[in-house]
Amino acid sequence: MSALSAKAPSRRMPRWVFVPLALFLGMVVFLAVGLTRNPQEIPSPLIGRTAPAFELPVVGGPGVFNAGQFKGQLTLVNLWATWCAGCKEEHPILMALARQPGLKMVGINYKELQASELSGQDSLSAESVQKATARSQAWLQKHGQAFGVNLLDMDGRVGMDFGVYGLPETYLIDHEGVVRFKHAGALTPDVVQQKLLPLLRGVN
Repeated sequence: MSALSAKAPSRRMPRWVFVPLALFLGMVVFLAVGLTRNPQEIPSPLIGRTAPAFELPVVGGPGVFNAGQFKGQLTLVNLWATWCAGCKEEHPILMALARQPGLKMVGINYKELQASELSGQDSLSAESVQKATARSQAWLQKHGQAFGVNLLDMDGRVGMDFGVYGLPETYLIDHEGVVRFKHAGALTPDVVQQKLLPLLRGVN
């Protein structure tokens, strides 16, 4: 039998060769699904759970505020910063919500000083805190004091415990200190009318 007519032996690719391809395709599907989801609609794992424990200094005032103080009063917590464009956009809505009877407004000023401003300086240093405090107070004086209590989260640890995606973010915490609502992004009249106000009426 000639070499030309001889049947070449079959060669099967080892199974492990397909593992990287399967992993790659899985990653593509995961990313594709993630990109199609609206971050405002991603449910928070905190919903139905007690708000994270924390303690932060009050801006322009003595003492600190801790998560235990949520209990006994319905509280709207808003994570914001003066550098956040969406925070300025939603601020008139927060001002209107501040007039809701029985609702306590707590602002958490999140990472007011960015890394480029710190230049290697400790975000918790007295100088950094003083600078962030002055900027926060000036911004609220200009745009309106929507918060009964405003806090400084200089290093962002409390924001991370809340699972912040990006500013602004808003949480509703009930009388028992349980998170009942989260909205990522600037609040809009539609969100307030369709989601937040009905929830306020339900838990009051």
